[in-house]
Parts: sequence; C-alpha cells; structure tokens
Amino acid sequence: MPALRVAAILGLIFSLPAFAETPTPVLEAVVQANRMLGRGHAGEAVKILERHLAAADGDTAYHETLRAAYAAEMKELTDPAAVQLVRNKLAALGTSLPLPALPGEAEPPKPQDIDLLKQATALFDQAAANQPAKYGSARDLFLKAFNNKVQMNAEQTAAWSICRVKVAGERLNKNSDAATAQEVVKEVTEAMAAAPENRELQAMGTSLLTAAKNRTGESILETDSFRVKFRGDKALAENIARAVEAKRSATFTRWSGPPGGAWNPKCEIVLHDSAESFNQATKLDVNATGRAEAILAEGRVTGRRIDLRADDATVMENSLPRELTHIVLADLFPSQRPPRWAELGMAVLASSDGEVHRYLRTMPRIAGGRDWVTAGKLVGASEVPATNVTAFHVESVSLVEFLVRWQGEKAFTAFLRDAQRYGVESAFKRQYGVKDFQQLETEWKKNVLSGE
Repeated sequence: MPALRVAAILGLIFSLPAFAETPTPVLEAVVQANRMLGRGHAGEAVKILERHLAAADGDTAYHETLRAAYAAEMKELTDPAAVQLVRNKLAALGTSLPLPALPGEAEPPKPQDIDLLKQATALFDQAAANQPAKYGSARDLFLKAFNNKVQMNAEQTAAWSICRVKVAGERLNKNSDAATAQEVVKEVTEAMAAAPENRELQAMGTSLLTAAKNRTGESILETDSFRVKFRGDKALAENIARAVEAKRSATFTRWSGPPGGAWNPKCEIVLHDSAESFNQATKLDVNATGRAEAILAEGRVTGRRIDLRADDATVMENSLPRELTHIVLADLFPSQRPPRWAELGMAVLASSDGEVHRYLRTMPRIAGGRDWVTAGKLVGASEVPATNVTAFHVESVSLVEFLVRWQGEKAFTAFLRDAQRYGVESAFKRQYGVKDFQQLETEWKKNVLSGE
C-alpha cells in the first residue's frame, strides 16, 4: 500500500546535553541504529535498539526508528516463521499504518474486498455532499478494506483520513474530557500523517488538534513554520513565537543562504514547565535544557521537533538557537547528517557569546593535557568517545569556531558538503588549503594557544 507505507527513517536526532555530559544510552542507541540502517544492516539496528526497549518507554524517536528497523529487517529474512515473528513485533508497537507483507501475501484482493473500497468511497462522497452522518460508516469500510490488503491510491487514502478526522471531531464535540481529547489527538495525528500532501486534510486536522490539545491543558501558538506548544507560561511562549521565525531565517542565512520558504511540516516547539517533565518526555538528564529531533526520509525532512525547558533562564539566548541550528542542518543536509564534531560546534556557535566563551576558555587546558583528541581522530569520530567527553565537546566547538573565523560560515558548509563527496581530508585541502590533519592541528593549536 504505497500511499500509506512506513518511510525508511534515516533519522536525525541530536541533543546537546549539559556541558561535558554523556548522551543518554537511548539516544546513543537511536543514533547507532540509524547508522546501521543507513549501511543496510537492519538486523544489527534491531539488536542495538532492543537492548534499550524497557528504558525507551514513550520515546517517539526511539519507537519510530525501531519500526523502521523491523520493517527493513523483514525484507532481509527468507524464513516465513522469522518473518512472522518480526511482523508480530512491528504490530505490537501500535501503529495503524500497514505492515509489510508476508511471503505469499501478494495475491490479488478478493472481489468482495475491492467492493468494500468502492462502497467506502461512495459513502464518503455522500457525506462530503450533504450527509455528514455517513463519515463514520465510510471510515469503517475504509478500515475493513485496508485490513483486507486492498490497495488504496492517494485520493482514497486522503478520503479515509478525512473520515477519521471528521468522526474524531464529532467525538470531541460530544465529550470534552481530557482523556477523550488525548485520544482525539492520537487519531488525528495518525490520520494527518497518512496523507501529508492533502491540504484540506492538513488544515482540518491542524484546527482540530488545536482544539483537542487545548482541552488537555495544552495551548498552541502558530507561526508560518512553527507550532509552539505550552502549558502555563504564555508570556515565554509568545516571546518564542515572535522571535523564532527571525532566528530561523538568520540561521539559514548564516550557514547557507535565505530559506526557500516556510517549513512543511512545521517544526513543533514543546515547552516543558519543569526539568522533570522535560526528562519524562525526552529521557535526557535533568540537567539538559533542550533536544532537537528531525526525521529524514527519502532525502527530505518529514518531521521536526524541539523540546525546551520553560524554567531555563537562558532559553532564548542559548537553548532555542542551539536546537534550532540542528533542525536547520537537517534541511541543509537531508540525506546525510554532518559529523558529530561539526554539528555540535555549529549548534554551540548559535548560542550567546558567554556560552561560546565557556567552551573556548577551556581549550588551552585541553590542548596541553593528556585528554587531547587529535584532529584526525576528532573529525573521524562517528560518536562521542566515552573516555574524554569534555575534550571532544570543547575541541569540537573550538575547531568549528577556528575554521569559521578563517574562511567564514558558508565556506564551512561548503567544506561539509565536499567532505561527503570527496572525503574529509580532501575537503580540508579544497576549502582551507591544508595538506593533512597534522598541518590542520598545528595551525589550530597555534591559533588557540596564541589567543589570536
């Protein structure tokens, strides 16, 4: 069912934790699993993720990646029993999207099942004309046809999703309690995800989501590219909503050029009223102040989210621009994320001068100590080394800051693109004229230690 298939999520989830803090095991598992999926090793991705299943309860990014890993693993298996086992695991994750077919499941649908789809479409047309009471019946027939493996085109998929939203809206009108509102949010979110290109559905769903979330105690402010969700501190949410579009434009312009247009889908900014609620939603340490999550599929961004703490006194100066940089980088590099050191450094450079200086003033001590990570190891690292986390973070910020002062932000972005095409060492030669990592390290250390 192409219109409703689960996208192979490459994923970009990057959170800058508190200074010198090790990323959480669940976050590291997601990053490692996405790396394995990108290399075509779905079985290894599943093993990595399943080790953290108990600890990842409620982590959306984790479960989306696990779904993608299971779906990819099924394509690698030939034993029907093994395929069925993975299929059961995928079904247990609770998605309403179609499951990959078992071997031998590709036979043509039965005539009576095809007729179900025709009946559902006819009922939908009648409901849309002047008989709205028929949306429920149409929804049920679409679901039955779907469960019987009848292929749906994009128009039929959108019709089914509109039925789901209409019925959910009626349910919310009849029962306004918080539990019902939460169920409506889930139903509408899934329906919208099934037909992301249908403007009528997206507008209708967005409006209903706002109404439902207001009844769960959550309020929403909308801008062209953002949806700010909050409880309580309306003044902060309004400040963020007023400022974030300009920050987005400035971030794009700094590293590449003006943005091409508003984001679709919009980026959700979720404000948590305490460290505890932030920790519960993100599974990050209570000292962390922000998390950015972008989901990539087929060379484009299909989901954007930033989690922030409302009790963070520097959220506007540090956390927001830092996490926003991660989201912008997903647009600039939609097929392959930048290396960890580069993205970490670029994100910190979006922060206040005081925050950047907090990293840079530590650099001379790191450069002269035994924890020093050589330039070659730093730029080649696929993940933060567990033994010298502080050195990795400090050096990443310092190296990016050094290269930006040398040739500018856009040259650094060009370097990252060259690195993906030609390799890191060749990219340094093309953009900065250094012959090898040793020369880069010499110039870098000289600059840091001289205070230039």
